[in-house]
Amino acid sequence: MAPILLVVAAFAVIGAGLKLIDEAFDEGTFEKGRASAIAFLLLLIWIGISALDEGSATILLSILTGVLLTGKIDNKVFGLCTATILGVLLFLQRLLWPPLLFLTGAGVIDEKGNDYVDAHRANRFVSFFFLHRFTMKIGVALVCAAGVFPWHYLLAFLLFDIGYDTVGILSRHYSRAQDGVGETRSPGRDIPAVTLALQCHE
Repeated sequence: MAPILLVVAAFAVIGAGLKLIDEAFDEGTFEKGRASAIAFLLLLIWIGISALDEGSATILLSILTGVLLTGKIDNKVFGLCTATILGVLLFLQRLLWPPLLFLTGAGVIDEKGNDYVDAHRANRFVSFFFLHRFTMKIGVALVCAAGVFPWHYLLAFLLFDIGYDTVGILSRHYSRAQDGVGETRSPGRDIPAVTLALQCHE
């Protein structure tokens, strides 16, 4: 078992990094070249913590598998990283299958619920529940309560989500700030000075 601090830190970094990559390729908020470099670093962290720790390998793979089964792997970087992680973990055999299957099911419910609240007018509780992956939170808590994992894995998972959500919030603020700059730009800002002079003369 890996040290608690290492597990918690790895989950937080992976959560934040995944959202940054997602925002770069899906929304164009961040630069794709840097996001690709971060994806490589995350891949090393993910494989490293999974090789050291069965609990981390199981929970992280359940997140990834839930996303994969619901068709959310939608860019080449994520696809390549997913294939690499699956290959390495199957080779290392560092997985606990019953909790993996249970948590993967919880992840699929969260992803489908997220799709539902995006497409329909759901009440605040339902929207909040699925947007913040509470099925998996409850699932990890139940696995810890059953004694399969120590409780620090629940903390690690919560920090994974906090890191993920924090980058999402920062991305939205950055995007709005950029839109505000574009909207407040003077209409004549990009017109050459000679053209402006001729217009004024006329």
